[in-house]
Amino acid sequence: MKDEITWGIIRLCIAINQKAIQIYTKLSQAEEISELKAFWVQMADEEKIHADFWSRVALIAEDFIFPCIFDKPSDIQKELSAILDKIEDLSNRWDEKKSMKNAFILAYRLEYYMLYPIFEVLFNDLKSVKGNGDTVLSDTYDRHIRIFIDMFIRYGNTTPELELLGETLQSLWKRNKALVDMAMTDGLTGLFNRRGFLIVAQGLFSLAERRKENLAVFMIDIDHFKKINDKYGHPRGDTVLKDLAKSLKGTVRKSDVMCRYGGEEFVILFPNIHTSAVPVMAEKIRKEVEESRPDGIFTTISIGVTQGLVKNSSDNDFLSWVSKADKCLYKAKANGRNCVVLDC
Repeated sequence: MKDEITWGIIRLCIAINQKAIQIYTKLSQAEEISELKAFWVQMADEEKIHADFWSRVALIAEDFIFPCIFDKPSDIQKELSAILDKIEDLSNRWDEKKSMKNAFILAYRLEYYMLYPIFEVLFNDLKSVKGNGDTVLSDTYDRHIRIFIDMFIRYGNTTPELELLGETLQSLWKRNKALVDMAMTDGLTGLFNRRGFLIVAQGLFSLAERRKENLAVFMIDIDHFKKINDKYGHPRGDTVLKDLAKSLKGTVRKSDVMCRYGGEEFVILFPNIHTSAVPVMAEKIRKEVEESRPDGIFTTISIGVTQGLVKNSSDNDFLSWVSKADKCLYKAKANGRNCVVLDC
């Protein structure tokens, strides 16, 4: 059974996006300056790309990806509903008094509302959602807002008010992205932190159950990391962590999701991976780290692995998979470290 509040949030996101398309189309039809007319058309076209994103989000929602993303979903639903009403009101007011200045003010308010954190969270969490031509649709919104801000500041020079609004929107965009990144990303390695990983991984876990695909979880620990810190100092220990993260990124597939789970521990989720490829990938990762010598320091890792078909995609069940991989990791350490233990 679908979660009605979650679906209410998705429907509101879709409705706000459709309203943005209508507004930018209306602005392009009313504009006489050719450069601005082309700009408003471009904004409408990019919102149509986002519409493709939201339609795919709706399809993925069939697999119950979203409930764990929202701390207070009912509050988010109410706030999005209020935003939609405000956008409708602003659009009607512009119809009564059309001008270039008012067009920019209307667009500013629209983009301001589109900076509501839930949009950035969803775009950030659904980076794997692809559109036509395998475009990562979450990347297009970053470009969209930057283009808008550049044009806003350019034409905003005509009045001090517009110039100030452009600078404010630019500052808000940067701060908003920074807040989302801090909430979801490990500041040292650039990987997901535990919270961000669990949100994204749970969605892929649900998909694996629905599609009956094999899935694997790797728990990775740097061997004797305390000795590295004691011998070389914590700054170089941090560099080892960053270089290791870079090595992992270069070894796994783009569809795989990894995080710094805590301290010197990393977790990788491999969706839709063939059973026979799992031990090969684990050994490849282990060997790559051993040979790469992060920050010039000889470093090894131990890896615990669990894999199989997902029978129950609840949050607790996914955590049990992580726990199983962790038990295999401890066995790898007991076996002398610098090795892989599968399905212990």
